[in-house]
Amino acid sequence: MRKCIWCNKESEQIKEITVLTKNRFGVNQQERNYFVCPEHEEKFRKFNDQVRRYALLFICLVAISLLGLIGAACWTGNNSYPAAYLFIASFALVGLVAIIFPFATPETIEMMGVAKSIKVVRIIGGVIFALGATLFVLALLYG
Repeated sequence: MRKCIWCNKESEQIKEITVLTKNRFGVNQQERNYFVCPEHEEKFRKFNDQVRRYALLFICLVAISLLGLIGAACWTGNNSYPAAYLFIASFALVGLVAIIFPFATPETIEMMGVAKSIKVVRIIGGVIFALGATLFVLALLYG
């Protein structure tokens, strides 16, 4: 029996659908077949459209936040406060991007389904954002 891409459950009522997707880098579009329960088809198509529409923006935001993290880590000088603020803000941005765009890796989606992977990514993003925001406030208060 096949597993539903959305809920990751096996069922006899699963149907095969074809959707337009983008590759991991958010550029080349291609048609792919997925297996989905009829009751989850609309949710999956909506999520897939969101991924297609915002994949490149997601990649750019992650790259910017990672460049901020790397830049802050490499920043040397007498005053390390600006580097610390940049590092903490970039860290919080990673969490915020994960909350807004809960896009997991294809391997994670295959392992737990789209619905659970969205929840997991949003929880991890929320924890990262809360930690980054807390550290940023503390840095402003005591820095």
